[in-house]
Amino acid sequence: MIKTSSLIFVIVLCILTACASNTPADSTSRNEDTIETIVASTVSAVTTATPLPAVIITTQPTSAPTVSAAPILTLDDFTNKVLIGEDDSYAVYLTSPSGEVAPEGPGEIIVYDKNKNLVYQITGSFTLAPTTIVSNDGKGEYVLLSTGTYILRTAIVLSLSDNKQAVSDFCIQSGQAGSHFFWNDYVIFNNCDTFGNRPWGAGEAPGVTAINLKTGIVTDIAKSDLTHQFEINMITGNDLQYLETSVEKEEDWQAPDKQNRMTQIYNLLSLETNN
Repeated sequence: MIKTSSLIFVIVLCILTACASNTPADSTSRNEDTIETIVASTVSAVTTATPLPAVIITTQPTSAPTVSAAPILTLDDFTNKVLIGEDDSYAVYLTSPSGEVAPEGPGEIIVYDKNKNLVYQITGSFTLAPTTIVSNDGKGEYVLLSTGTYILRTAIVLSLSDNKQAVSDFCIQSGQAGSHFFWNDYVIFNNCDTFGNRPWGAGEAPGVTAINLKTGIVTDIAKSDLTHQFEINMITGNDLQYLETSVEKEEDWQAPDKQNRMTQIYNLLSLETNN
């Protein structure tokens, strides 16, 4: 705000400048009288004028956007569903909003948590083999579906926290200690490698593979070849024990007594270091 004294000074200066332009000498006296009259009137008007009220600017607080909570699903919300497999903690269904659904699909997957009474609706459409085995990681993060009719089976890992398939399908092979283990965000499993020099089935000669379920990175822990094959045994802490079976000559696969077996140990922490 401009002070009154400053305003008076500016006005007087303007008047003096205007009057100074009248150069004739005989008008000097009249100019001085006129200036005194104008200045006195101006000062009186400025000092007695009612000051303008101050303008106060206020801002109104903005309210936070309202976020609607996702509805809680129940099994009753899915009328067209068929149970495809379950374990002690989870039941897995195929469902179709458009009509009846066959056990092998295609259809959408829902997972029912028996302990928490929660339903997870998985994004996507799935087609499964007639026989599905359900297992989980024991932490409420992942459910694995093993589908197929042979020892070589298709694995589908579902992420419950993301409501989607964690990684692409992969092949797992049954073994004496099962087909797979979970460790942190990894699944470690017997893969489906085959070699024609094996005198059984489709020539199954598994190796041991790990997949990071967050990134999809695949790591071969032990890779089979013409004279070696491997399968998982157990996980103790951060150590994976797996069985190595080998022969000196390829034809020795025909003779079980010529096959050598040895337990190997792999530190799983190296998966996180290397990846």
